[in-house]
Amino acid sequence: MNSRIHVLSEILANKIAAGEVIQRPASVVKELMENAIDAGATRIEVTIEEGGRTLIQVTDDGQGMNGDELRLAFQRHATSKIAKVEDLFNISTLGFRGEALASIASVSMVEAVSKAADFDEAFNLKIDAGRESSFEPSGWSQGTQFTIKNLFFNVPARLKFLKGKRTELNHILDIFKPLALVHPELTLKLTSDKKVLLDCKAGSGAGRIGEIFGREYEKKVVPLENTRGLIKITGHIGNLDLVRVARGEQFLFVNGRSVTDRLLNNAVYGAYRSLIQRGEFPFFVLRVELPPAEVDVNVHPTKNEVKFRDEWRVYHVLKETVETALQDTMQMLPGLHDRPRAQSFFSRPETSAPYSPDQTPQNIPDQFNLYGGRESVTTPNFQPSSRSREDSELLRKAREFSSVLQRSPEPVQQKPQRLSGGFIWQVHNKYILSQINSGIAIIDQHVAHERVLFEEAMYQLEIRSGHSQTLLFPQTVEFAPDDYNTLLEILQDLNKLGFQIREFGPRTLLIEAVPIDMRGGSEGDVLREVVDNYRTNREFDYSPGKRLAASYSCKAAIKAGDPLTEEEMRTLVDRLFATKHPYYCPHGRPVIIQLTTDELDKRFERH
Repeated sequence: MNSRIHVLSEILANKIAAGEVIQRPASVVKELMENAIDAGATRIEVTIEEGGRTLIQVTDDGQGMNGDELRLAFQRHATSKIAKVEDLFNISTLGFRGEALASIASVSMVEAVSKAADFDEAFNLKIDAGRESSFEPSGWSQGTQFTIKNLFFNVPARLKFLKGKRTELNHILDIFKPLALVHPELTLKLTSDKKVLLDCKAGSGAGRIGEIFGREYEKKVVPLENTRGLIKITGHIGNLDLVRVARGEQFLFVNGRSVTDRLLNNAVYGAYRSLIQRGEFPFFVLRVELPPAEVDVNVHPTKNEVKFRDEWRVYHVLKETVETALQDTMQMLPGLHDRPRAQSFFSRPETSAPYSPDQTPQNIPDQFNLYGGRESVTTPNFQPSSRSREDSELLRKAREFSSVLQRSPEPVQQKPQRLSGGFIWQVHNKYILSQINSGIAIIDQHVAHERVLFEEAMYQLEIRSGHSQTLLFPQTVEFAPDDYNTLLEILQDLNKLGFQIREFGPRTLLIEAVPIDMRGGSEGDVLREVVDNYRTNREFDYSPGKRLAASYSCKAAIKAGDPLTEEEMRTLVDRLFATKHPYYCPHGRPVIIQLTTDELDKRFERH
């Protein structure tokens, strides 16, 4: 009788294992780079094509393997990292399970060439879909090179679920960046489609941060170091100039391993709590070192989760270290002390006097232009050298914008419930109270302006003609590779909104013009926040154009806390009621709360 139970073939077992270990091209990069680091490499080069779909190549100058070791390395559960059960409690290497190479070989075409440091001969091994196709001597000089082609070519279902080239590249960057940050002593290079994205020279931790994120980051990080008993904390934290509204620049390492740990992340966020707002995330690169016996890394196949013997002690030491570093540098570094209130693109200078309706338009500086218009106004972005020239420039711009301020860009019929000339009042520089036919409307000024700008942006994307102001001095801005990739993805639509941006190097953009209602001088920060909001909005069922419009409008809108004049409030409310959907912002938050006169009568017991 045939048994219904049978032993899986080695190739099928490896394919199943690959489903856990090798989820996408980034998984291959992770395993091969970690193997190179464990092999004592001082230089690692990663080359990919088409987001890793067609080619992943990792070359190192580590100790290498002889012929027997090279063949054995592709056997399942073959490893040089551990030998007995006790070794699981004293793991000091990044890899140890012996599953990665067998899993990779089962779902791709592999060529591996290696030379052991103490052997004269090198060897070349080729494996196709888990089956060895050739093994022969090679002229390789030192270390190891793995070449992975056509990943998942024999697993169509897995191949179908891979994302686009840029998305897969960003996942690879998510692997490469942490390894580069935690090993500044190594020389590392990443090339994608023959374009060098990162070329990191061996150096310091702060220098490595600058190489990856841009030199301005290097100037805005604070080093820290603290040892308490068996626990040692080292690394860098960012000042408040590096706070962003999306996660992605928080790096935590335990014994050199990049980990995800909610409790330890909360320790860092807790240290920043009094300095940042809800929904903001500080920059940090932090290393926790403790004896291997105090931490278990054998928790998950991806090895990015760990368990501590005493997690609360680690939590408190980490939080105390970050708090002390923040306190020690509060008076020394800009951005950590007396953080200014976030300004919108349209916030007026503190020296400007409030505007009232009986004042003449020439008293309105150009920063008061809340809403822009379809009139094409091109103006250089610079500060005149004399006070008289500055006054003259403000006067000229104010006259140009004063008419724009009073009208909606689209001749849309206003909603009938808005009472023209009724009272209007700003509460706590956050909410606007306005009289309507049925009672009172309470309006959130930020989301109201966000709705106005969103519909304006959608119109500009549709007609492909946003209005720009040309910068007198074009700005070059360097971005982190993943931010740069996202910006390239949305570059065409950004230009429709009124930006004029073009590529100016591997990770640099040249900004020649910005939307007419955007103040200059903060182009890099603006684009980074647009990127953050664009990524955050992926959770909504938006087209890329809508997602960009929502991201731009969120960044460009006036903020809670921005004081507004009566004229600005009236213009904002009029513009809001002229939109197609005034009651909700692009993300679904309510814009208006109405209190009817009937409800007010009931509250005051008027019968």
